[in-house]
Amino acid sequence: MSVLTALPDASSRLAALERDAAHQAALSAGDGRSWVAARDGVRPVVIVGAGQAGLVLARGLRRRGIDDVVVLDASPADATGPWTTYARMHTLRTPKDIAWPTWGTPAVSPRAWFEAVYGTEAWERIEYFPTTAWQGFLQWYRQVSDITVVPSTRVTRMLTTTADGPIELHLDGPDGQWLLPAHHVVLATGIEGAGGRHLPALLDGLPAERVHHTHDDIDFDSLADLRIGILGAGTGAFDNAATALEHGAASVDVHMRRPAMPQVSPYRWMEFAGLIENYGSFADAQKWAFNVHLSAVDQPATQNALWRAHAFDGFRFLTSSPWERVEWTGTDIAVTTPHGIHRYDVVFAATGIVADLARRPELAAVAPDAVLWSDRLTPEAVAQNPGLAAFPYLDDDFGLVSRSAPERSALSRIHMFNHGARISQGMLGHQIPGLVGGATKLAAALSRRLFERDSDALLAEYLAYDVPVGVHIGRRAAAPLPVT
Repeated sequence: MSVLTALPDASSRLAALERDAAHQAALSAGDGRSWVAARDGVRPVVIVGAGQAGLVLARGLRRRGIDDVVVLDASPADATGPWTTYARMHTLRTPKDIAWPTWGTPAVSPRAWFEAVYGTEAWERIEYFPTTAWQGFLQWYRQVSDITVVPSTRVTRMLTTTADGPIELHLDGPDGQWLLPAHHVVLATGIEGAGGRHLPALLDGLPAERVHHTHDDIDFDSLADLRIGILGAGTGAFDNAATALEHGAASVDVHMRRPAMPQVSPYRWMEFAGLIENYGSFADAQKWAFNVHLSAVDQPATQNALWRAHAFDGFRFLTSSPWERVEWTGTDIAVTTPHGIHRYDVVFAATGIVADLARRPELAAVAPDAVLWSDRLTPEAVAQNPGLAAFPYLDDDFGLVSRSAPERSALSRIHMFNHGARISQGMLGHQIPGLVGGATKLAAALSRRLFERDSDALLAEYLAYDVPVGVHIGRRAAAPLPVT
């Protein structure tokens, strides 16, 4: 792909765009008076994760007058999200013109920022948003939205108190450990937010330094002149293969268990407002059928990722090639497939994630009480896809559901605005194509829930309101004559 070059006057163009954004925000009558504040040190909303989902939600809450929101992230402020770590693609996988939740301010859209920095001609040339540009946009979006992020801070534990009491977030950051109580907690923690990386058991006996998951922080320079085998053939497999070859790997083989690459992407069908905004209206049986089918048909790797890997002579793509046995020989890794035995110095697992709430430190304490989809399905349905059945069963506000107190529990105030919402609220809810629906729905839900909590106090405030507006009885005074 061609290298993007910022326009010479990009900084002044961005400054003009920011002025437009401020004017549009005023025209759209958002940012009304703040009506929710901390109570006895308990913040109304804490958002864990300052990537695209967390930032968009924070801006949306502010537009609803909910300003006292804390946004945390485990990464440094300029490295939130996957775009500087395991997202090793050159471009996003989403078409550039996908809808974006602007909250009444089009000037803060990805396209507006891109055209200000690179120009309209550059926008017309691209098909997908470049990854480095997307990270730049998100940093600018955070700044222009005036969202303060508490960086390099992890949630080590999350405890509930009473049904209506605060949720206690135990945090570990640059200044040590501290406690942050919140009424609502939104976990905008991405694809691993409901579990973690999936490493197949057949890789267990290998030396740790010889095995990487594609989400790992990998020193690709150390792979120069090595033979690499990759299990799995999603887009990430090809992006990691190309990255290794670009850093001098001797060879890379990508193994796919299917006989051929899928040719249909269900995600392209899914990207319309009717589904994104109304997926939650599906019955449970429909949601389950939807996701079982999605897992069965999958989607093809992106064309750009395929071309990028196939540009190297040392690359091979092997179909009908499941890994049947993996052994460490003492000098290399022997992988047995239907094609025979392949020998590698290092292997990658491009095997995605697994849903397991107990694996997340922030969820481990509440996980035993959280309802899973397996609790709402017949054994026959669970057997269709046990991995999907391990996902959390969420209410219509993205909240966890309690086993012990399903009608009234603090768990409903822990909102999974991450991959954990896949079955309950839609595969795209927190991802770029679905943010316009998911963030809007969750922001409205949080506003409603906070209003319900504060309804007595708000009514009392209304009944006691006695600020005069300064009405004068009688004829309007004549305007003074202009001075000549």
